[in-house]
Amino acid sequence: MVTLATPGRWLRHKTNGTIYGHNDILAKNPAVEEVSAEIAFPEKHIPASQVGRQSKLDLSTDEDVVEAAKPKKSKAGKAAISADASKGLPK
Repeated sequence: MVTLATPGRWLRHKTNGTIYGHNDILAKNPAVEEVSAEIAFPEKHIPASQVGRQSKLDLSTDEDVVEAAKPKKSKAGKAAISADASKGLPK
């Protein structure tokens, strides 16, 4: 016979923190304790007063901002890379 979990009640294993749905067989185990839903699933119970952090990057999709953020390609950079790559080679 399969014992189904009781809705709204949760058990947490004391040593590894695994969350289980409440059932009578698991509740008798001394290694588990009954916890509230706020403790079992803290990501679902975030207080309204908690504010997220502002991004340090400009995440707008305005075309001018995107174009300004693209790296500029220069011919001097390519010449310096080819000079470094050919160092020590016979001429």
